[in-house]
Amino acid sequence: MKRTAHPSLTPPGQEALASYERWLREREDLAAASIRNYLSDLRHFIAWYETQQEAHGHDSFTPQEITTPALTRYRTHLQTVQRQKPASVNRSLISLKRYFGWVFQQHLISYDPSTSVKLVGQEESAPRHLDDQEEQPLVAVVTKIGTLRHRVVIDLV
Repeated sequence: MKRTAHPSLTPPGQEALASYERWLREREDLAAASIRNYLSDLRHFIAWYETQQEAHGHDSFTPQEITTPALTRYRTHLQTVQRQKPASVNRSLISLKRYFGWVFQQHLISYDPSTSVKLVGQEESAPRHLDDQEEQPLVAVVTKIGTLRHRVVIDLV
């Protein structure tokens, strides 16, 4: 599921994003793409959070309201609803950890709710085997110009 390119935020959510953007641009030596990615990940979290809060009669984002369970619910949302791959989920989580670390440093929150949020394990894929059409030319080349060692390795694999 593809996420919205630029979800709308409430004014408090926009202000939180703008404050962080100012700090990133003024104080951090980061590539423009890195800043864009951090802000995009934060924007999507804020939009998700505000949508969740709207269902409970609240609709705006403030860093002080964010809890570790809210962050873990967001991680689950990225994995199950949006069906993002572990690398994408982890990038979002790292962006959020960076943001909440900054908010904590600025003394805007009394604790960092992201510290105990774990990253998602990477999917392990089995090595791909050569099919017959790929294997035959390899064996032919190794037989023709390879050493005995090369031929043994190919035969064993």
